[in-house]
Amino acid sequence: MRDEDNRDMIHGVARELLALMAAKATHQESAPVVLDTASYLDPALFEREKQVLFRDLPLLVALTADIPSPGDWRTHDDTDVPMLIVRGQDGKVRAFLNACRHRGAKLTAEPCGQQKRFTCPYHAWTYDLTGRLIAVPAESLFGDLDRATLGLVELPAEERSGMIFVVPKPGGAMDLDALLGDGAADLAGWRFERNTLIGERDIVTRANWKLALDTYCENYHFQVLHAEAFGPHKVPNCAHHWRWGFRQRNWTLAWPSNSLELMRDTPESEWGDIHAHFSMLHFIFPNTVIAMYPDTCNLMQLYPGDTVAEQRTRMRFYSRTPEPTEEQRQLIYGRFETFYHVLQNEDYLMVRTAYKNMESGLLPKIVFGRNEPALTWLHESLEDGVLGNQPSQMNALARPARAAASA
Repeated sequence: MRDEDNRDMIHGVARELLALMAAKATHQESAPVVLDTASYLDPALFEREKQVLFRDLPLLVALTADIPSPGDWRTHDDTDVPMLIVRGQDGKVRAFLNACRHRGAKLTAEPCGQQKRFTCPYHAWTYDLTGRLIAVPAESLFGDLDRATLGLVELPAEERSGMIFVVPKPGGAMDLDALLGDGAADLAGWRFERNTLIGERDIVTRANWKLALDTYCENYHFQVLHAEAFGPHKVPNCAHHWRWGFRQRNWTLAWPSNSLELMRDTPESEWGDIHAHFSMLHFIFPNTVIAMYPDTCNLMQLYPGDTVAEQRTRMRFYSRTPEPTEEQRQLIYGRFETFYHVLQNEDYLMVRTAYKNMESGLLPKIVFGRNEPALTWLHESLEDGVLGNQPSQMNALARPARAAASA
């Protein structure tokens, strides 16, 4: 079996899915939930989300595989805080405001690269990979310049289990033990540090970022919206869900392929890569979706756009093999292209049309079904993070805490 570190978890998911398939069931909430569409339309709420969720909290900004070697770096501009994420010569990951301390210009506008120092394109002030100011042209003209106080503005950063987290605010609290909680072992078991980036794309849509995120929270739509792409290969309306981490804000969703039924009478000791017969998706609060397959990792990160009516999805596909062959690269890139076109032309088309209808003011509420528990969990968690004890926009038809299996 490929994922020995996650063997117990993977086998447990397979057993749960086989039981649901036998019962023709899915995990369900106790009742439907009604959400006020103001959750997607309110500009004041949108601004608060940007401040609280995307400025004050740890965000997964990259995988170890994105900057694996000393001198590797990536920029990140999706939170209104231009960030520069760097791996130093000592192997440590650091994050900085992508701004020169002289006149505030960006040190680089490129998405990624590999180098030993950063020189500002405006006046050539230069910094090393630890953010230290190491060169100032015509320094004598600045008088008694204290370089030690003019290093790059550093942001809290931590690398954990092949993932890189940053708080986009100097001095912000970074507590990954609390954030990941009881889900940390499962994430570590995937060995993200072994990944190899194959392709990346962006999708910008005229819709609220949460409405786009909703599409990842259920597989109820597969047989209809994705009837040609992959819906017929999946068991309809069948999924296993569970919550984890700080205040149960993160969750995992797994759904079976039809081929899992062929394994029902196979002894568990002979299952091999049973994960090949179902898909698994992890949501890391507040905006990251990681879809796991035996040989592919798909990372989707959704961000608020410039207005309440715009979202940006950053999508990256990785091989889970450190040095994939050219044949493996081409296979995974083909999947990447298929997924991108399905997401853009099917899922996000529905998102755009739904948002337009909400903007009309004639659709005051929408419904999350009992068979869509992750939708309820997502909005509960976002409200908990942003609104705290303020009035909820989720109708009390049901405010269940967890999903339960039922027919």
